[in-house]
Amino acid sequence: MDSSPKRSLVSSTAKQGSVEAARALFDGSMSFELEVENTRKARIITQCLERSVSILKRDRKSKSNGGYVPNINVVLQDLEERQRKSNFCKFIARGSRLFYGLICTIPASPLRKFKNLRDLGGHILCLQRKKRKSNMEAKTLIFSVIFTVLSLRFLIGRIRRKPNLPPSPAWALPVIGHLRLLKPPIYRTFLSISQSLGDAPIFSLRLGNRLVFVNSSHSIAEECFTKNDVVLANRPNFILAKHVAYDYTTVIAASYGDHWRNLRRICSIEIFSNHRLNSFLSIRQDEIRRLILRLSRNFSQEFAKVEMKSMLSDLTFNNIIRMVAGKRYYGDGAEDDPEAKRVRQLIADVVACAGAGNAVDYLPVLRWVSDYETRVKKLAGRLDEFLQGLVDEKRGAKERGNTMVDHLLSLQESQPDYFTDRIIKGNMVALILAGTDTSAVTLEWALSNLLNHPEVLKKAREEIDGKIGLDRLVEESDISNLPYLQNIVSETLRLYPAAPTLLPHVASEDCKVGGFDMPRGTILLTNAWAIHRDPKLWDDPTSFKPERFEKEGEAQKLMAFGLGRRACPGSGLAHRLINLTLGSLIQCLDWERIGEEEVDMTEGKGVTMPKAKPLEAMCRARASVDHLINQYKKNDQVRKHHQQKEKMEFTQILLLSFLLIFITIRFLFKRSSRKLNLPPSPAFSLPVIGHLHLLKPPIHRRFLSLSQSLGNAPIFHLRLGYRHVYVVTSHAVAEECFTKNDIVLADRPDLIMGKHVGYDSTNMLSASYGDHWRNLRRIAAVEIFSTQRLNSFLYIRKDEIRRLISRLSRDSLHGFAEVEMKSLFTDLASNNIIRMVAGKRYYGVDNENNEKAKLVKQLILEVMLNSGAGNPADYLSIVRWGTNYEKQIKNLGIRFDAFLQELIDEKRDEKGQTMVHRLLSLQETHPAYYTDELIKGIILVLIAAGTNTTSITLEWAMSNLLNHPEILKKARTEIDEIIGSDRLLDEPDVVNLPYLQNIVSETFRMYPALPVLVAHMSSNDCKVGGYDMPRGTMLLTNVWAMHRDPKLWEEPERFKPERFEKEGEDQKLMPFGMGRRACPGAGLAQRLVCFALGSLVQCFEWERVDGKFVDMTEGKGASMPKATPLRAMCKARTLVGKVI
Repeated sequence: MDSSPKRSLVSSTAKQGSVEAARALFDGSMSFELEVENTRKARIITQCLERSVSILKRDRKSKSNGGYVPNINVVLQDLEERQRKSNFCKFIARGSRLFYGLICTIPASPLRKFKNLRDLGGHILCLQRKKRKSNMEAKTLIFSVIFTVLSLRFLIGRIRRKPNLPPSPAWALPVIGHLRLLKPPIYRTFLSISQSLGDAPIFSLRLGNRLVFVNSSHSIAEECFTKNDVVLANRPNFILAKHVAYDYTTVIAASYGDHWRNLRRICSIEIFSNHRLNSFLSIRQDEIRRLILRLSRNFSQEFAKVEMKSMLSDLTFNNIIRMVAGKRYYGDGAEDDPEAKRVRQLIADVVACAGAGNAVDYLPVLRWVSDYETRVKKLAGRLDEFLQGLVDEKRGAKERGNTMVDHLLSLQESQPDYFTDRIIKGNMVALILAGTDTSAVTLEWALSNLLNHPEVLKKAREEIDGKIGLDRLVEESDISNLPYLQNIVSETLRLYPAAPTLLPHVASEDCKVGGFDMPRGTILLTNAWAIHRDPKLWDDPTSFKPERFEKEGEAQKLMAFGLGRRACPGSGLAHRLINLTLGSLIQCLDWERIGEEEVDMTEGKGVTMPKAKPLEAMCRARASVDHLINQYKKNDQVRKHHQQKEKMEFTQILLLSFLLIFITIRFLFKRSSRKLNLPPSPAFSLPVIGHLHLLKPPIHRRFLSLSQSLGNAPIFHLRLGYRHVYVVTSHAVAEECFTKNDIVLADRPDLIMGKHVGYDSTNMLSASYGDHWRNLRRIAAVEIFSTQRLNSFLYIRKDEIRRLISRLSRDSLHGFAEVEMKSLFTDLASNNIIRMVAGKRYYGVDNENNEKAKLVKQLILEVMLNSGAGNPADYLSIVRWGTNYEKQIKNLGIRFDAFLQELIDEKRDEKGQTMVHRLLSLQETHPAYYTDELIKGIILVLIAAGTNTTSITLEWAMSNLLNHPEILKKARTEIDEIIGSDRLLDEPDVVNLPYLQNIVSETFRMYPALPVLVAHMSSNDCKVGGYDMPRGTMLLTNVWAMHRDPKLWEEPERFKPERFEKEGEDQKLMPFGMGRRACPGAGLAQRLVCFALGSLVQCFEWERVDGKFVDMTEGKGASMPKATPLRAMCKARTLVGKVI
């Protein structure tokens, strides 16, 4: 190599082209970025190298065959000019010359082989050792490389572009930043700062070591919680959340991700769903009636002073804690109860410690000099002790109640690993803290405003009296008919939002907000109080005017409960309680101010914006209140009496009803059977159970036996419990059912499995025929089973089959080895489906001890064992009550749902080509339709219907080939002749292998995966096989019997693939059903079965174990498995050694 670096540089770049060198340098920088774990510093280095490469590329030498000549001086001069005032940076730039010079002395082509800067430095070191053979010079070189990398990091840190941040107040002090500006009430301070910055809609603060954006604009808030909703869905790590919210694991404090989504789902279903809120209506009614009684007891004649703050607090706290644990801690003598005092003090302490203005959360040094964190830890310990006591008390109760803790404990029994005590206590603390003080404060502000605006109070009372009358109390269901009352509540939430700055959010990634850069980790505070008083958004914003909400769309401007995915999930409960309480107080009591002075509306300190002075008012019971209360008491007593009476007589009524129903059914059945022309039926139909005693496994053989006992009847009918069931064993009658009567018979019966595992019979397999099912079928046809989609998943099928061949050949390269094929086929089919669905492999050599794999296998097995048409509980309700079958199925549904939800949540924030990714992308555009439940229903059908059936078909096919070696030999000969011995069989080759296809067809004929097709049900009266079929009749199609019908097939009991060489024979098959409800996955099943079977025939020699015939006895289950798992002897052919 030339000793002159410059001559070497020019010559090498002229010959090789420095574009290659520049590209390699950039690739090296990217690899280096990965090495240091993609940190911010790594990105800085990458930016530096990228900039250097871009400058090198710009320095062209037009006459050097289009090549680029890097000019190191240009690079360094550019850096020096940017930092000309820094002698230190000039020194760094000069030191960098050596590093760049060494890079440029290496020819371009070898440079491409280096993966990262470490390899590059090592190569430079070797060259220098050969050239100079001096240890001292080598050490100098190593130091230069390290020094240059560190220098570049420092240099770029100095010259990088500063982010475009929102305006900020001046005089940010060292260390504390703008913390000195935070004075209560913080929302007014934020508005004042915004005004001082020219009414800035968003501004930034540096609070200790944290960057904080404060937003006071409705449009920017919408941008934050729509466009940037996911990025801003995180919460900052505050001290209170760490210790009180169980280390940031509650629904309020948890970071955005799988855990939070699970918590949100629990809230939506188990706590705040309409069904659950309706079940707690009696609690809200009772607490409000108690408040009315308490106020009217002493003030029924004349006006008297009353302090409302404590009463409203008692109301909201009792309501929430009764919902949570069924306890009352306030009112009616509870003031002197020690536990009640402890609870009140606990909640008061937590509220006092909360908020976004705590200096300790922004300045860690204050933790060492302040006792704040110590106090919060002690508070968290006391709160946890209280909550654990509630949980333990409910756990030890003899009977389960209807409280939230009871429901969560019942979920804990079925899913103990997830629903731990900590999760339950976290839900409790979130509900208690977020749902008590906020509602009480809102009610106090609302009543204060009504006292200061008696004309509004009068108008509200007139509305209630006009709509409800004077003969009953207002009910929660009446609220929708009281628009002015709702407007009063909305106006209160506008002027006095319970959380004036909302809960803080934190950016998980860099983003743009309001045209400004928001760096990752920035805290976002939304000043809802300022937004609700923005004169650009509201007319006369500081006036209390409920009439403003009569204008359509005004309520959409409110954000008292937040926006986006982290909005308060309890807003529905809050609206119900506040509206019903305020309406009841207006209806039952007259209200006046104390004296002529208006109620003081000064705000106090606290995260929920309480009144500075507790509300005191004059109240008097209205003339009608005694009548209303007495009527309520009377209704309540009557209701309790009826409940007690119903409880006492329940058993007698149940027995009488059952007897009456049975007699009626028998009577109607006899009358209808005389009038209708029904198919023949077996004798000895027993009372109540009908023919259920005849159902013995295997059910397909039992149905054939019954048909033969009725003179080979092509169709016969059974009475199974309370259901009429027609069983078809004739191909001609089946064709009539699924062509002429296809629409009438397109429904499914309501079975227990469909209800609890099939998402209330809403998935594609069990849904009733209609628009919803048609949509699901379209999704399956376009998004899952289309030719394009199946072709895109070919690589999965190919990879799984290659893995199976490799696994078998490992032990059979040098001679025959015994293998158990059932588990191998199950692994193949399961991995294929689950990789298509979610990109995961659960089975194989590397996953033998995978707990998730065991769980999935167990779930699928339980589904198949409990499916089918022979379950007595589906026909006789009394069996549900007398057995735990339905409870087991519910538990199975819960466990399967948890697994599917985990798959979806794991893929939600990823990009990929799996079915889940595709369905989640559709969810983004159509969230109302593509819900998680719909996606889980589709996945469930794919996994349950596409794994066990395929593996069982492969096992039967292989068993038949072993029992018919001449067929196996003929199939191998066909493959060897058409494919050859120099490559493996591929899926497109299957169309050229007719005998292989015939083997698969013959297997489908003799051993259909579903011997009795999925049940159909008639939606209207129709004719089938010349017989009347009443509406609601179940239809079961015995495909196994049809496929062995001697009238349809020659030698039906013989395995004879040649029969399908005759044209049209395959049209007699129906292993996947017929008509519009035929299995949409038939194409996928045939592809995998043919491809897998052909590969096994091509790659291995097969023999029976000890020469004995394979046992072909059928086992139990809806998919007709082999009773004895298949074992065989196999030896890898020479092809395997060559190709794999």
